[in-house]
Amino acid sequence: MASRVSSESAGPAKLPIVGTTWYRRGPSYWLRRTAFTVPLLIVMGLMFGVTLDVFLKAVGGLSDGWRHISYALQAVASTGAAGWGWAYYRRKAREARARAASPAETWRRHDSAQRRAPGLASAGRLPALLLMPFMAPVFAWILGMLIAMACLRELPSEAGARKALNRT
Repeated sequence: MASRVSSESAGPAKLPIVGTTWYRRGPSYWLRRTAFTVPLLIVMGLMFGVTLDVFLKAVGGLSDGWRHISYALQAVASTGAAGWGWAYYRRKAREARARAASPAETWRRHDSAQRRAPGLASAGRLPALLLMPFMAPVFAWILGMLIAMACLRELPSEAGARKALNRT
């Protein structure tokens, strides 16, 4: 009778978002990543546009000088926030690749984040509504993070799974 260790398959682990397609990185892998990222980019882009529109209407009644200053501050804040979001995600991804979590740890973190998300969303609704005219930089920051995620060649979870697969 074969031992349990020898009967286990040494195939690639299933990861959140990309499943087992990360191993070969073929068209199905890129289709999964695109299908996950593009809708998020569209939603966050629309939210950015809506909050920018609310801001423009809110400062539309100001005198010309103050209105132009407000526009310039909003542009600088949104551009800076997008760049900050990009840099933040790239740094976090680099750190995550360096400590390369196992596939089981990746799933545990994913499940934990899924359980926390509804509570965090509920807690942020009222402040978001009150600050709606000034939320454009927040959505620009999120857009920067999403674009950085889309441009990564290898997701941090893939690095850990590849390391675990090479150990077997």
